[in-house]
Amino acid sequence: MRMLFFLLFLLPFFSLGTDITSFMFHTYTVKDKSFDDVLEELKQKLNSKDLKVLRTLTISEAIKARGVKDFPNYTVLLACDKKEKENLLLKSPFMSNLIPCSVAIYENKDGSVSITTINEKPYLLAFSKEITKEDKKFISRTYSELRNVISNIAKPEKTKFNKSYMRNMMKELKSVSFETSDSVKGMSFEDVKTLLKSSLDGVNMNILAVEDVRKESPKYSFMLACNLTYGEKILREFPHFGTLAPCRIYLYEKPDGSVGIGYINIQTLIKLYKKHLHKDAVEVFEKADKDIKSAIKEVKGE
Repeated sequence: MRMLFFLLFLLPFFSLGTDITSFMFHTYTVKDKSFDDVLEELKQKLNSKDLKVLRTLTISEAIKARGVKDFPNYTVLLACDKKEKENLLLKSPFMSNLIPCSVAIYENKDGSVSITTINEKPYLLAFSKEITKEDKKFISRTYSELRNVISNIAKPEKTKFNKSYMRNMMKELKSVSFETSDSVKGMSFEDVKTLLKSSLDGVNMNILAVEDVRKESPKYSFMLACNLTYGEKILREFPHFGTLAPCRIYLYEKPDGSVGIGYINIQTLIKLYKKHLHKDAVEVFEKADKDIKSAIKEVKGE
């Protein structure tokens, strides 16, 4: 039944020729400034508007360091570091995929620079029963502030759907699963974190950073995991995915003493964007999903 709902959700995209990326992402373009100038201006404006930049991830430099010389300039900013995030993530762990927010800045073939963010609405809809009204308002307000900053630097791309169609999509999104989750029992939070990091490194899902959102019990952390070989193939043809990269794998202490582990449902991403991805990129997504799952199984001793 759940798959039926999902197929019904996808049907309008194919019948009406609507571009789903216009709904799932917000993209802005600058044509008269260099990549470095856009990046620095954006960082300064975010920091001045209570949308603090936590990390600057120079994805293109890391990929080029592996011998790939023709990869375009590409940076991801981990931003929107607000004090309310701790309370939000303890109640709704999956929201680490939205807060802090990821902003992808990348250079196009024509020399223009694009800035892409997630559209938070589909995720809020998918988790409408798990998130309080106050938390929804906080997330919506944060992303509204983020878009306002970006719109002062770049022009938004035109969307390819009308309002009635958008309402239909938002309704159907409630049946889509955006989360893959698991739990580990009989082990402390710190031990799980150490073992998971080691296991992810072992399958070449390299940990770029670990953010400890809350160090006291109940503890909460998320890891920024990335396989640069995978990232190169995906970001070349679908740069929007920088808003979901590096992959955020979160851990949190549950009331029963177990440790919850979760990350974005990669199978859902494949189904949503398959027509935009080359076969090789789809295979890369599949491999990344298997890698993360195998790392979690190793932690659990399975």
